[in-house]
Amino acid sequence: MKKSIPILTFFLLFASCNIIKTIKILKKGTVGQKNYREQVSFETRAGLIVVKVTINGKEHNFIYDSGATNCVTKELAKELNLKPIVDQTATDSEGKTGGIQFAMIDEIKLGKISFLNTAAAIIDLNAIPELACLHVDGLIGANLMRKALWQIDYAKQTIVFASHIDSLHVPANAFSFSFSPMISGTPVIEVEVDGIKSTGNIFDTGSTGEITLSASAFKTIRKKDPNFKFLRGIGSSSAGLYGKGNDTNYLAKVDMLKMGTLSLANHTIEFKRKDGNLGSAFFKDYIVTLDWHQKKIWFVPQPKTEQQWETFGFSVSKDNTKLVVSYLIENSPATIAGIKLGDEVVSVNGESYENIAGEVYCDLLMKQSSWKKEIKLQMVIRSGGVEKTIALEKKNLFAN
Repeated sequence: MKKSIPILTFFLLFASCNIIKTIKILKKGTVGQKNYREQVSFETRAGLIVVKVTINGKEHNFIYDSGATNCVTKELAKELNLKPIVDQTATDSEGKTGGIQFAMIDEIKLGKISFLNTAAAIIDLNAIPELACLHVDGLIGANLMRKALWQIDYAKQTIVFASHIDSLHVPANAFSFSFSPMISGTPVIEVEVDGIKSTGNIFDTGSTGEITLSASAFKTIRKKDPNFKFLRGIGSSSAGLYGKGNDTNYLAKVDMLKMGTLSLANHTIEFKRKDGNLGSAFFKDYIVTLDWHQKKIWFVPQPKTEQQWETFGFSVSKDNTKLVVSYLIENSPATIAGIKLGDEVVSVNGESYENIAGEVYCDLLMKQSSWKKEIKLQMVIRSGGVEKTIALEKKNLFAN
């Protein structure tokens, strides 16, 4: 089953009258301590890093998201009595646009370290069911992150951040690559696939995906190799700040993928829309160090298993009180069995999903679905008012 997950990246589309003001506030911010090294623990929710921060003496759960700026929910903004100082337009990871307001936060404490006078977007995170399920009050974004140096250990679930790179102990043989920061501070990197360079790829700890490159990169690779093998996916496989996407994407196993000094052979990636994205499903196999001063990222590999592409070939999302099929991969067990987009999932392995409540859907999402661990599924699907029982068995879609 392909995951139905939130991706919290967004990009600012500057209105001419607010360009200078927005750039200025995004560059603001200092660290209260001069020489420091701090370690904090984190938990993962639906594959995303969630850390504890303190604002005005009260603890809150924030997502650690290099693909966005600092954000707070509308509820927290009201509690903190934040006053918007600039309006902008933003585009989320699904290509949807919406208005966004920025305010200043006097102090955000992470561990014992204070980040002072940083800008934060005020976002209605709870308007999207997939995002509301995360139960967070905001995001730690790239405009704050670039004020320090960071090292993420997914296995130990710790983040170390410091004022000097020497405090982070990056081994000399670590893989490395350079990045270019966006105005928000978000890192953008170059990825090479089968000799084709793809630029504008977001290094995004706020994405639960692995490696997604642009549709234009896909077209270039296909032009170079007309026999390039791929699978097509249709529907909505993720959600952004302004709702679910609905698009065609492509999945393929490439011969060679390169980022700086890191090379990966026979790696499966996804192609989708305008911008590429690297997410936490990829980062989790490394200790990741980010240095905005040198504009450099280091990867230290950790023990990992090979990519597994055994799947049922579908994902689901909540539509009012129904659980519906929202994404399908062609030639997968799901499509071969006749499942269609919009079909209602009545039950899976005897567990009912009729009249699904928000907390039940959240539990399903947080666990990334217990179905993921199953090899076989017995499903009851309602399509066009007619119920039918379907048996599915996982299949490796990229098996030779």
